[in-house]
Amino acid sequence: MNAQHGGTVGQMITFLQENARDADFNTSTIMAMASGVRSVIDTLGIPLDTSVRTLDVEELMDNFQQRRGPAFRSAATYRTRLRAATQLYLAWLDDDPDWKSIARARRSAPAPTLDVVRSPATQTVEFPIDRGFKVRIELPLSLNKHTAGRLHALIDSLVVDDDVAAQR
Repeated sequence: MNAQHGGTVGQMITFLQENARDADFNTSTIMAMASGVRSVIDTLGIPLDTSVRTLDVEELMDNFQQRRGPAFRSAATYRTRLRAATQLYLAWLDDDPDWKSIARARRSAPAPTLDVVRSPATQTVEFPIDRGFKVRIELPLSLNKHTAGRLHALIDSLVVDDDVAAQR
């Protein structure tokens, strides 16, 4: 465990801000995570010295969404950011050698690609995103829930608010 870092909410925010400069991450994605975490803890009055390990992300987000009211439309985005930030930080604290894979994205790659070992038991799925833009992904025919959940978490970690996307 990274013993010099106790694992508090304040330290997680600092960790995110420092890693936003890491070439292995998309700066906007990591800063959006830090901003989302900060909004949630400020709104709910969570002390910065609270241990991240004691946080129940789903309960926090339910409370945050309730506090923001029925007109709040970005709850799913905030939930995803808090979940990803917490997972990233805890993996780093636990010295997980793959901790960066939780939120890794290339800075200037034209389009993310997945390198896969092709086998005959795959299918290529094409999904339209916007006018003129489609995503193609090769998936195993026997896609299991665990792998689907990991793909979902990857995609959720790349989500940015409309105002951040407009700046790109």
